[in-house]
Parts: sequence; structure tokens; C-alpha cells
Amino acid sequence: MPGKFCVRCGKENVELIDRLCIDCYLETKSLFAFPKEIKGKVCRVCGAEFIEGKWERIHEDVENAVKDLTLRELSKRVEVDKNVSNYSIELGEVWRDSNGRDHVEIVARGSLRERRIEVKGDSFMGIEYILCDTCKKRKAKYYEAIIQLRGKKSGLESEKRRLFESFFNEEVITNLADVVEGKEGVDYYFIKKSVARKLVSYVASSVDVTVNESFQDESIKKGKRTAKLVISLRV
Repeated sequence: MPGKFCVRCGKENVELIDRLCIDCYLETKSLFAFPKEIKGKVCRVCGAEFIEGKWERIHEDVENAVKDLTLRELSKRVEVDKNVSNYSIELGEVWRDSNGRDHVEIVARGSLRERRIEVKGDSFMGIEYILCDTCKKRKAKYYEAIIQLRGKKSGLESEKRRLFESFFNEEVITNLADVVEGKEGVDYYFIKKSVARKLVSYVASSVDVTVNESFQDESIKKGKRTAKLVISLRV
């Protein structure tokens, strides 16, 4: 009875994959197929990524956001041969072609039975660099709430301002549309009412403050009442 042999090169008594020896399989099969283009949207200011219909800020800079988006797209779109196992995808250098278009090198590594393999390719970087909703509002100085920071008796002392701002986290900083200093104190303009209220609640739970809420610029839009929230915070 004849032994195993490769139908392409004729090698006998070797491990076969789909009737081919590993060398012939590597020469004739495309183990990884990379997408021609990586598409997506990244905010050119804060690095937020547009994921499943909404903006999410995963990284603090644009470079890492682009890397994250690219790897996420590759994980969904790279086609891998059924006989490849334990594979990983890494990004190499970004290079520019003669038409001024950016490409990213892709390095795929894995195992074909007991043999380690490495395949390189590239994809065109079709990523849109635009402004996310929050950065659009910040640029236009859009706001829904104002926190008016004041002193309890006289003018606002600098150490009281520093104390208040020590409660700022990334969400607060991202939602700040403007900061205006005046004779009586400092006004902080927030894109979202919810963020302003959360900050005040956090401060009030830790510091002796006086809080009063009011509204300004009230109007009716599409049957709904809208107004700017004004929070007076005395420390």
C-alpha cells in the first residue's frame, strides 16, 4: 500500500495538509488576507473613536486611538486560513505612497501545525480625522450649565479655587466648554448638565459649601422646555 506523499512535489512520508506537504502548502496558499482599506473616524483633537454609532474616548491621544481603531478593524476583517492557529496581528510602520496616501504595515504571526509562520502585508489608511460631538460643542462654546464658584464672605480665594479644581477628573475636563474669570469668582461652562451636577454633588459631599440652582435663557423647542442650568457654589 503506497505511503503518504505530497501531490504537488511528490515528497513521501511527510505530514500533509490537504494532501500537500507544509512547504507546498505555504507556497500555494494565502494564509492571511488583509483588507485593502481600514476605515473609521477619529476626532483630530481629543482622539475619540466613532464606535457603533457613538463617540468613545478610549485613549488620550490621536496616535493611540488610530492604532486601536486599526487593530480592532483588522481583528474583524482579516481572513485567516483554517489550518493556522495561535495567530496574532501587529502593526508596523506607516508609509506614504506616491499619491500621498498613508498605508500601514501589518505583520501576522501564527502556527501552521508545528511550524511558526510570519506574513507581512499592508492596508490603506482611509481614516477620517474630524471633530467629535463634544469637541464641536467646545469649539462653538456650547454649554448647558454654568457653575459659578464664589467665596462665602468676600472674593474667591485662590486656595478655594484650587480645592474645587482638585475634584476635576477626565470627564469634567472633557466637558468644559469655557472658563471665565471675574472679579467675584470664576464661571465654569459645561457642555452637559449631568456632568456639572455630578461634580457639585461630589464636592458638596466632601467640602462645606452652599449650593443654589437656577435657570436662564428659558425657551420652548419642539414642545419641550429648555434652559441653561446655573449652579451657584460658594466655598
